[in-house]
Amino acid sequence: MQFEHEHHEETHTRMSEILAELFDEPYLDEETGHFYVGYGSTVLELSVEPYGPEETTVEVTSYCVQGVRLQEDLLLGLLELNHEQPVGAFSLVGTDIFFSQSLFGRALGRKNLLGTIAAVANVSDEYDDRIVEKYGGQTALDRIRDTGGRRKRSAGVS
Repeated sequence: MQFEHEHHEETHTRMSEILAELFDEPYLDEETGHFYVGYGSTVLELSVEPYGPEETTVEVTSYCVQGVRLQEDLLLGLLELNHEQPVGAFSLVGTDIFFSQSLFGRALGRKNLLGTIAAVANVSDEYDDRIVEKYGGQTALDRIRDTGGRRKRSAGVS
């Protein structure tokens, strides 16, 4: 992984240290620099991205539902939920639904990272089973169980 500036590297290092305190085995993808942790019934991806020449953002993303049947009422419902949620937002990539929240790297501390992780995981956990029941697809944990944890993102396979 290549860092854009000193603060980018510092934030990444700080996040690695905090995750090691909070989780038994956070996984680091050496190629992308992204971390993965299990929390409740979801899998979270955490990344540090440069934001301008001297700042970073920390994004916490949950894999909410994968392989969902896209229907208009689902899409409108997710937009309405985005309006109602006090933090974070749902997003859609192909047929996969994610929920994420960002914070600035300079604000990164144990308490606010844990709060962000908990908020993202709790919202995802609240909605994943409901979405699967009505629109199909799989929760993150079901997907891992079925695939052994390997996901072919680069090939575009859901």
